[in-house]
Amino acid sequence: MKRTVVVLLISGAFAFVIACTSRVELPPRNLGSKIYFIPTGDFPTDQMQQLADYYHRRFGLEIPILKSIAVSVTAEDENRRQLVAEKLIGDLRNAFPELAADPKAILIGFTSLDMYPAAKQWRFAFGWRDANTRTAVVSTARMSLHYRGQPFWGTSVKVRLRKMVTKDIGILYYGLSQSDNPKSVLYNSILGIQELDALGEGF
Repeated sequence: MKRTVVVLLISGAFAFVIACTSRVELPPRNLGSKIYFIPTGDFPTDQMQQLADYYHRRFGLEIPILKSIAVSVTAEDENRRQLVAEKLIGDLRNAFPELAADPKAILIGFTSLDMYPAAKQWRFAFGWRDANTRTAVVSTARMSLHYRGQPFWGTSVKVRLRKMVTKDIGILYYGLSQSDNPKSVLYNSILGIQELDALGEGF
């Protein structure tokens, strides 16, 4: 029985790796669209480069990493000691006005600081996007959290971050819709770290 369980776990892990590394061919929503990664503050660029390499392997995307920008004072909520997601999106667009004006440019910013969206009564957010301006931000501040009974797969900050960025790429670049399926990376109700870990990495 134990041997059967081990075999099943190994098989599942192998299938998970194949699903995450196999090349996916999807047409972009707008032909000629391009994604740009933007670090904010002290977000590590090597982490972003790993992501860019991953999306090149998986989707064939060439994603430039732009220069890091400082987080503006106006994006900080001193009372909550968090960043305001909408204002951070504004910082990204103000820092690169030509790209902000380009209807085919998609901006994805990264922060290691905690954030929340002013538009929602949320304690925090792993990510926030504005589809109208083709801009998103992702925060890793709470991606290292642990909980009782968490699975051994998909629990690293690297994997958690990748899921949030893949969701943004699916929606902003490929024009996919959010999903009610809690196993889909496009799931529309990621309320905490457990929901994030339960996601797959496929559309």
